[in-house]
Amino acid sequence: MTKILTQGVAQRIIRDNQSYQLVAIIDGAPANTQFINNLQVLGQQRRLLSEVHQKLASLPKSATAEERTALQTQLSQIDARVTLNMQFMTKNYGYSVSHNYLLVPINSALLKKALNEEGAPIEDEAKAELVAEFHTAEAYDELQALRQRAVELGSNPEKADEFSALKEQLKDKFDFEVGSHYILQVRKGALYATVA
Repeated sequence: MTKILTQGVAQRIIRDNQSYQLVAIIDGAPANTQFINNLQVLGQQRRLLSEVHQKLASLPKSATAEERTALQTQLSQIDARVTLNMQFMTKNYGYSVSHNYLLVPINSALLKKALNEEGAPIEDEAKAELVAEFHTAEAYDELQALRQRAVELGSNPEKADEFSALKEQLKDKFDFEVGSHYILQVRKGALYATVA
């Protein structure tokens, strides 16, 4: 799933005054989607584990043995799932809870979501339309910076002219329309971990 083929990929980067070291290259859109989904599941499980820990710790002394046992059983089950998922993430991606991570899209595509009959966006990537491809992390970062600037300008009526110019720039350069719905398809991602 991951490869340590680092040709042309920076070994270390600095973002927001934090240094990151390359951990892995995740190659292929399905592998990157799976990695992102795995991170989301692991995050949800860790939050749930914390919530159950808090419930158990805050049980009143008057709680029955059955209530306490039920929470401890739930805690054990969640902890076992988190442990298995952490082992999988460590083995396949070099992931550790002691680091913060950054997934940098090295090769990615911007897909415009299709709309259903009611005009609502469809989440199915297979029905989306390819509008732009990014063959470097810098190209992707440029789109993200422009999108962020558009969000800032769009909420400021005094900057309407600048917002209009920026919307046109996004459309011309990336075929990106402010207000439309998109999917970022990461085809090759560099996974970086914080350096202490």
